[in-house]
Amino acid sequence: MPGFAMRTSLIRVFPGLCLILALRCGGIASAADESAAKCELGLFEGVWSFVQVKVDGNDHSQAGHEADRMIIQKDGRYAVVQRPQITHGTIKVDPAPSPKHYDITIGDGRLKGLSVPAIYELSGDTLTICMPLGGNERPEALESKPGDHHLFEVFKREQRDVKEALVAAGRRELTGTWQSVSYALNGKKASDDDMKKIQLVFDADGTTKALNDGKLFLASSTKIDPTANPAKIDIIFTGGEGKGGTALGIYKIEDGVLTICRSAPGKPRPAEFASDPGSGLTLMSYKHNAAGSKKPFRTGAAAR
Repeated sequence: MPGFAMRTSLIRVFPGLCLILALRCGGIASAADESAAKCELGLFEGVWSFVQVKVDGNDHSQAGHEADRMIIQKDGRYAVVQRPQITHGTIKVDPAPSPKHYDITIGDGRLKGLSVPAIYELSGDTLTICMPLGGNERPEALESKPGDHHLFEVFKREQRDVKEALVAAGRRELTGTWQSVSYALNGKKASDDDMKKIQLVFDADGTTKALNDGKLFLASSTKIDPTANPAKIDIIFTGGEGKGGTALGIYKIEDGVLTICRSAPGKPRPAEFASDPGSGLTLMSYKHNAAGSKKPFRTGAAAR
């Protein structure tokens, strides 16, 4: 058996060779798995409506609420829209196991940072998910029975553009009155007393008013792109200082706080939320005035 003898000789002479080859083969398999998972995740991109919800085997489906939907981007970022609440996070999928794995990380709200191990089945325009309510034990089957503490959900894909749906959701998040918390230009911060006088009001169509002691001092219209990371905002000044100019910015909403970083009109969009001396960047944060309502149990991709 010369082939066998040669292999055993190689193992004796080059023990590290086998390890290298094993690592390389493992790396190839890992890369293939990652590629398969990425390809599978791309199939989730879309706007999904809730059609069935079960908890502990009990049906909690609530048909007829147009706002209830889940929006998933091809990179795994999602937004769940449930009447006044919008929750964000990320998902990762692994199509190799049976049932397939669907891991959720909640990005905001009281359960921010929580990871939930779920399972799924994706068949055309129907997505079925089962996840634990409390605990971290992944379900073994796509079902919800009395006492199993599982959330079972079925979604149908809508024929709607993802960016359009995210812009609509983003508009809803921004609409309302925001109380200024902090302001810095070129790294120089405004006083807390000044901040108490400033409010920013977003209308549903994206027009804004900046108020100082209730008096208008700046007006603008806005364009947003929540599909970008970080989300983009273009501020077109329609009244007050800088009228006619457009400032490019980025924004985020975390725990009820809106943060905007923008450049001066005609300057490039900032890449991060910072205002350093000489940067020409303005960094602002605002707290939403509306009191938060209690969030419903339904989780979708959000498990919140």
